[in-house]
Amino acid sequence: MTVAMVAAALLSGCGGGGDSQEDGPNVVFSESRSLSDGAYLSIPLNSGNYYAEVTGSVNGIAVEWVGGVNCAKTAEVKAYTGHCTLTQKGQLIIKNPSTFGLGPDEISTIRVSVVR
Repeated sequence: MTVAMVAAALLSGCGGGGDSQEDGPNVVFSESRSLSDGAYLSIPLNSGNYYAEVTGSVNGIAVEWVGGVNCAKTAEVKAYTGHCTLTQKGQLIIKNPSTFGLGPDEISTIRVSVVR
């Protein structure tokens, strides 16, 4: 076995060394959505540990976890990555904050994974 193969095997066992989670059995939600000004998307989740990656396209999106312990709520951001432990059934909310009904649509890419 070469050094490169050993390194690849070791990294694949710990998620590749980065925060990004690969699509697979741990991904519970993965899609792109267009959110008009002031609109939101609510993703229902069971209790557990989750990792989310969310992007916005123009001005950004706001992210909020409901039902979690010490899970940060964001202001408007272009990209969000974060972990949350839900102690009960909860949800991940992705919002396109309103600009008096005059703001642009946001194309948001969302991927939520269970962390085991």
